[in-house]
Amino acid sequence: MIKNIKQILKRFHLFSMAKKSYHFLTKAKKNIYNRLFPTAKIILYHRIANPENDPHLLSVSPENLYLQLKFLKENFSIVPLVQIVRWIRGRKLKNKTVAITFDDGYADNLHHALPILKELNIPATVFVTAGNIVSGKSFYWDVETPEADRGRPMTGEELKKLANCHLIEIGAHTMSHPKLKKISQEEQEKEIQQSKEILEKVIGMPLLSFAYPFGGLDSFDNETINLVKKSGFHYACANIHERVTNRSDIYALPRYVIRNWNLEKFKEEFNKFI
Repeated sequence: MIKNIKQILKRFHLFSMAKKSYHFLTKAKKNIYNRLFPTAKIILYHRIANPENDPHLLSVSPENLYLQLKFLKENFSIVPLVQIVRWIRGRKLKNKTVAITFDDGYADNLHHALPILKELNIPATVFVTAGNIVSGKSFYWDVETPEADRGRPMTGEELKKLANCHLIEIGAHTMSHPKLKKISQEEQEKEIQQSKEILEKVIGMPLLSFAYPFGGLDSFDNETINLVKKSGFHYACANIHERVTNRSDIYALPRYVIRNWNLEKFKEEFNKFI
């Protein structure tokens, strides 16, 4: 039925207009919902560094991180990720709340981000790719980056130090950072379960949270979510650019990626998040 409608619209050169109208109405619907009901935002960082070469735009400088988080602290309530999950479960989400997350497990999360989090007394969740903690090897997407600009993963000792800070929750981010949806169910289960077991052994405490590598809708599906549940995780983050609502799936929590924006650009972009 839908396929037939598409063919008719394309025949009369109306498909492009219909597609734009659909996206406009979807955005309008979200804006109306956001005005009427409480929403929260989960934001996502990767590296906290200032390299000359950053081909994947993963780095935010310590200076910009400080200004961004200070702005958020002064204007929003910054809460642990688990608190947002509790509110969703009780359908009691609070407006103007934000949770902070980091992906991958770069060493600069400890050396550059943690001092800022401590100074501002801000909680955060750090999702760690377990295989790189064990091997000590660079993340595969960094291999072509000049060595001077290449971020390294945390060591086991660094991860323990980070985990021992009362502001930090450690979560799993698979063993090798694959697009889970693109590999077999058996491989997915191994990536998810082993990352939990290894990280728990390193930090000496249970892990409750998981983040899907890449995190878009093309990187995980219901099968993946079921494997995350089966492995004992209580909630999980995606990388879908939407606000959190009381109807959000706690196993596919949406997040916004933050770039190396100065304060004015950060405010501008943050206000665009729908």
